[in-house]
Amino acid sequence: MRLVPPVEVTGSNLVASNVPDVPPAAYAGGTTYADGARVSVLQGDGFTYKVYESLVAGNVGNAVTDDDFWLYLADSYAEWDSGTTYAVNAIVISTATNHAYQSLQAANTGHSLSDAAWWLDLGPTNRFLMFDRASSSQTANGESIDTTFDVTGRVNAVSVLNMTAATVQLIMSTEADGEIYNDTVNLVSSGGVSTWWEYFFQPVTRYGDWTFADLPTNINPTVRTIVTEPDGIAKVGTVAAGLSRNIGKVIYPASIGIQDFSRLEQDEFGAFTIVKRGYANRESLKVSVDERNVDAITDYLKSVRATPTVFIGVEAYRATWLLGFIKDWSWQFAGPNESYVNLELEGMV
Repeated sequence: MRLVPPVEVTGSNLVASNVPDVPPAAYAGGTTYADGARVSVLQGDGFTYKVYESLVAGNVGNAVTDDDFWLYLADSYAEWDSGTTYAVNAIVISTATNHAYQSLQAANTGHSLSDAAWWLDLGPTNRFLMFDRASSSQTANGESIDTTFDVTGRVNAVSVLNMTAATVQLIMSTEADGEIYNDTVNLVSSGGVSTWWEYFFQPVTRYGDWTFADLPTNINPTVRTIVTEPDGIAKVGTVAAGLSRNIGKVIYPASIGIQDFSRLEQDEFGAFTIVKRGYANRESLKVSVDERNVDAITDYLKSVRATPTVFIGVEAYRATWLLGFIKDWSWQFAGPNESYVNLELEGMV
């Protein structure tokens, strides 16, 4: 069983991202745009901007909805300005906190984003959702999500979780050594295919999670992840880079499942309505541990207490992978040379 406690990625160590942050200049029909130029279009609500990227050079007079000339990337919001008056429900972003905020009142002028009477913190912006330690919230971007961040210290594993993507690529480099790792993975899964009929007629499925667990441990690396979804919207729930540790082998009995927060509501006539909500993964695992490592693993488990961590129960079975925390753990000494740690794991919603 492998644990990956992730390093923090913030605005200070995020080197590059192709996910829009502050909206670029508004689209103008008479302007000639270069290949890769970005524009924004303000929507009818007065605060949401759709961001597009030019697919060709000499792009003039072509509507942003024409996908031969423009690629839709993502929605974004303007950066908060103390001199602007905001309507109720208007959304802005802060590049200082990398969070989005929603106005709670009309005629909202000059009130700090930290004033809870005037602003509701909606959490990280689209660019930073993949680093917020909650796998269900996803960064989304047209066709690809390409991010680069610096790490202080060492990492030997990177988990990319809850993806909607065709491929995922990891590139690691250091200032001293240049590129030291580069691997691209096709996420098409053969899972569930046991007959020729299933091979030809079952819908193609993909892995949503992948862990690069064989990384060199050079000091202070730069990590780049590229997730691609051609002709679609690429999505990533979590990128977690950390110095992983294998604590032992999962054995029987073990159980996995979810806690579903959906509600079943019944009206006065007896009809039921299902209100679909999020869910949290849960696992109860028994791990066989070399008795010589009991003290060291005890200290290690204490060090990751109350820390969102990637738990990889069995590397071959992604159903046992979880981003969450240790709810409870205990040692079981069954006899000479028989040491087991029982882990109760709770996933992040």
